[in-house]
Amino acid sequence: FPSLLPLPPLLPLSPLSYHLPLCPTTFPHYPWAPWQPCNHDDREGASTSCACRSRSCNSPVPQCGGSNCKGPTIQVANCSRNGGWTPWSTWGQCSTSCGIGYEVRQRSCNNPSPRHGGRVCVGQGRDERLCNEKSPCPLPVFWSSWGSWSQCSAECGGGVHSRVRSCEKGNTCPGCALEYKTCNLEACPEVRRNTPWTPWMPVNVTQDGARQEQRTRYTCRALLPDPHQLQLGKKKVETRVCPNDGTAACETEGKSTIFFLRSWLISFHFPMMSMKGTWSCWASWSHCSATCGGGHYQRTRTCSNPPPANGGDICIGLHTEEALCNTHTCEGMQTEQIHR
Repeated sequence: FPSLLPLPPLLPLSPLSYHLPLCPTTFPHYPWAPWQPCNHDDREGASTSCACRSRSCNSPVPQCGGSNCKGPTIQVANCSRNGGWTPWSTWGQCSTSCGIGYEVRQRSCNNPSPRHGGRVCVGQGRDERLCNEKSPCPLPVFWSSWGSWSQCSAECGGGVHSRVRSCEKGNTCPGCALEYKTCNLEACPEVRRNTPWTPWMPVNVTQDGARQEQRTRYTCRALLPDPHQLQLGKKKVETRVCPNDGTAACETEGKSTIFFLRSWLISFHFPMMSMKGTWSCWASWSHCSATCGGGHYQRTRTCSNPPPANGGDICIGLHTEEALCNTHTCEGMQTEQIHR
């Protein structure tokens, strides 16, 4: 075996100083600060009063790669917002045009809207009141039964007859009190009349001196009841012979000649009966021109039942009639008067 060499003597160790890094540490938040009032702006742009508190992550600050404090640094509480009413809308239209009705106005709980558990608006969102209290509806009235038809104004060829009815207790009823209807529409028969004979007139003298005379009459025909034109029909001629010495009476030949006339017309103008004009029924009332504060409505009639004819008188009276309506005061006018 080889010989062992002796080890050198150990040197004494001198003390060394080492600076080792600290281990990573994580510390909790600093305690919460007291609650303080604060404002919170929501998405609607409204500011709400809340309670806030905060804390800091500096007790101590994280070091050597330690993690930040966990949890929020700010707390917000008590941010509830109570709802508020919008102003009342204007009053709506009355539910009736006459007689007592009602009108409505409304408001909404969005001025602002309640948020975060805030209280809803207290009160009603709809308000009603009576209207047209001073515009009573007319009382219902009724017509009597129609009377009998009058005699027709013409026996044939078309005429008119009428009947009447009355409104009870002297009131004014809708519609007409007088009604007309055509009658006797069948064609009139043809009537024939003969004209008187003309005087005897000499027309010829024979060789023995005898005198030949003739007379004439016409047959006229017309349609009843109002013949404006009489048409000449047949022409009848009679002839007689009278001796020249007057010793004997004139003798009729015993026959007559009839001529047919086709184109001769004789016009006889008879004065036609004049007809006085009569008012038609009143039309329905129009809508009121105003919903409040006093308006008017109107109705009309025409002179056509029947119209005046052949110089007859025109209708007497107004063709338009007006009346007041919705005379109650408007809501806006009441408010203005109170402020004044």
